[in-house]
Formats: sequence, C-alpha cells, structure tokens
Amino acid sequence: MSDEPTPAENNDESSGEFNPERHTQEIRHSQVSARVPEGVSKGVFSTGAVVLQGGHEFILDFLLRISTPQQVVARVVLPIGVVPQMIRALRDNLNNYEKRFGFPTMPAPLPPQVTGSSDAINVGAGLESPASETPAPPVTETPSGTSAGGTGAVGETVTSETESAQSPEDPQAVEKPQSVEKPQSVEKPTETAQKPPSAEELYDELKLPDEMLSGVYANAVRIGHSATEFSFDFITTFFPRSCVSARVHLAAPNIPRLLDSLTHSFEQFQRKVAQQQKRQPPAAGDQPGEL
Repeated sequence: MSDEPTPAENNDESSGEFNPERHTQEIRHSQVSARVPEGVSKGVFSTGAVVLQGGHEFILDFLLRISTPQQVVARVVLPIGVVPQMIRALRDNLNNYEKRFGFPTMPAPLPPQVTGSSDAINVGAGLESPASETPAPPVTETPSGTSAGGTGAVGETVTSETESAQSPEDPQAVEKPQSVEKPQSVEKPTETAQKPPSAEELYDELKLPDEMLSGVYANAVRIGHSATEFSFDFITTFFPRSCVSARVHLAAPNIPRLLDSLTHSFEQFQRKVAQQQKRQPPAAGDQPGEL
C-alpha cells in the first residue's frame, strides 16, 4: 500500500471507472413525509418533561404524574445540533398559538374555603360522604371522613376523635372544627410547593421500564398544536424512509415551561463548552514566536 496521494486524474469519479472495492454513491432522500408505525401512531400523553444533558446529546424524559405509579412515558435522545432547531420551532409554534388563542395559562387554584361537611370530596372505594346536617342511614361501618386504613381521603376534611364524640345537636360542637381546621388546609400545601424535589428523589418515585432506559433516537422534530394540546413527532430521517420514533402530546399550558427549560439547559450547555475551550491549551503552532 502506498502512502502517496492518488492523483485527481486517476480517481474513480474522474476516470469513470468502476472499482468494486470502493464505491460511493450520492443519494437524494425526501423528508417531506415520515412513516408512522402502528405502535407509535396513538402517541402518549405527558404532563411535563425533564431535560437531561449528556456529553454528546440531550435526553428528554416525558413524564406522566397524574396517577400512581408516576412514570416516564417516553425518553427521546436528540443530538446537540437538533436542540436549537427544536427551540426555534417550539417558539414559533407558541407564537402562532398566542396569536390565535392567546397565552396558554395554567388554571389558578381557588382560594381555600371552609366548607360544610356535605361539600367534602371522597376519593376511593369504600369511602362515604361525611354526615350532613340531615342524618342519613349508615352504609358501611367505616367512619365518615376516613378510609379503612384510618387516613383521610384526598380533598376531604378529616374529623378528629373529639369532634365525632360530641353531639351534632350542640351548635357549639358544630362551629368549633371550622376555626381549627382552616389554618391546616392553608399552610400544608404551601410548605410542600416551596421545596422542589431533587433529581435523585424525582427518579426514585418514577417508574422507568428497562426497555425504555436507552430511549429512542430522533434527529428531527415536527410540532403541531390545537386549541388545547401540542403534539411532538420525533423523527429519524434515515434512508430509505423517514420514520416517527416517538409521538408525545402535552397540554398547552405546559409548553411555556418546556420551552424555558430547553432554552435554559441549552444556554447552560453552551457556557460549559465555552469554559472548556478556554481551559484547553493552544496548539503548538498557535504559540506566539513559534514556527
């Protein structure tokens, strides 16, 4: 084997001769449409996303945290060059959405109010409504306002033992719980909301199946929206046919937060790369005074 460069006139392309040991061909691949596999066509619904930075890629973990177990419903791996393209496309889609429907705002929770026992909400099997002013015949032996395990159901007001021991005919016994339970319903949610979980605590609570650990790859993103949802098609543009590797739906109010997370994470990545380049010593030929 010779180390001398091959003259241009002797190359296969210039001479027109076919070399079976070395053959390259330029192909034209249309990316107008993409195949959607049957298992991907329905997509998955997500309530939020976590953006992870890798050494050579970005990972998007789309979460579903409505019910237990909380889980990762889709993991998408994007090359670094695709991330700024996705940010621009998502920003353009959000601007178009705002021009037509307005800014997608998250519904604000109503201020906590002291309600009567008849307005309490019970969630779960085996729970019954607390006793109202008009006594109703008992349905089960489970005390009103508690579950079989002794814990209060979501959204309801738990009645203490001293309160249930008093007679409902006494007007003072009915008014006392209202002044005691009000600060509890206001303070507890506030303390929890002020302390976001760490990444380790978050993923300890999430269900991430083994078959989803490696995620799916995508080098293109197609974004669409309706009045209530945004849809993301993550695509691989490989020959001979582009294909959708993941389809994710998010509610419109979650999009500004996703855009902010992507933008902040990519800016942080750019700063990290700039710092690494400053710490690298210059090449030998770049030293001043050297030839």
